Amino acid sequence: MLAEERRQKIIEKINIEGTVHVSDLSEELDVTEETIRRDLDVLDQKNQLSRTHGGAVAVENNSKAELSFNVRENRLKKYKMEIAKKALNLIEEGETIFLDASTTAMYLARELSSYNNLTVITNSIKIMLELIDEDNITVISTGGTLRANSFSFVGPLANETVKKYFADKIFASCKGISIQHGATDSNELEIEVKENMIKQAKEIIIIADHCKLNNVGLAKFVEFDQISKIITDNDADIREIDKFETAGVKII
Repeated sequence: MLAEERRQKIIEKINIEGTVHVSDLSEELDVTEETIRRDLDVLDQKNQLSRTHGGAVAVENNSKAELSFNVRENRLKKYKMEIAKKALNLIEEGETIFLDASTTAMYLARELSSYNNLTVITNSIKIMLELIDEDNITVISTGGTLRANSFSFVGPLANETVKKYFADKIFASCKGISIQHGATDSNELEIEVKENMIKQAKEIIIIADHCKLNNVGLAKFVEFDQISKIITDNDADIREIDKFETAGVKII
């Protein structure tokens, strides 16, 4: 296998899984660990991934910059689908929930068709479209100023709309979450909408894949001790889970 072909396979794997390890890649691609390290160094220099001890992470997961919705939608897809299915167990018939404009929340919206009585308040155009044919789900749009990069509504109108409603729960994703910095994200306009949703919700639930645990984004939208639960995937580091639960937040 040529070096360029091998490196392309590494990029494809990291875009799906978020992280890669030298030992796993060495076995999978049938080359030495030293060869894999050189490949990772080359890709790091091209800003196609970010090197870590023993492997690498996707650039998105190690940066405060925001990628477009279309790029994020298929990244770590299997983890987002897993998180969405777990989140269903926390939603009761008759509830009102806030969903933010994250790709993970969109995957959750796709799982809501079995509900007979549910109200969803969201600033996400993608989520509205996912639920448009669900007659038993009342969808309330915040309206507002369109952010094309995230297919979302933000700004004064979106925030004033959110303030009119009260919800049982908010399901929100983030750029990173840590005990010290709470849940953080990369865009201040999106953060403002999340902050207002949080003020109007009885329970705060963060939906975040394992790559976001112990990461930090541009700015905070909720303190760690305000969070009721964090729903993550089964690849989360047990040591991180133990730290978070010791700090008082339930991990699912």
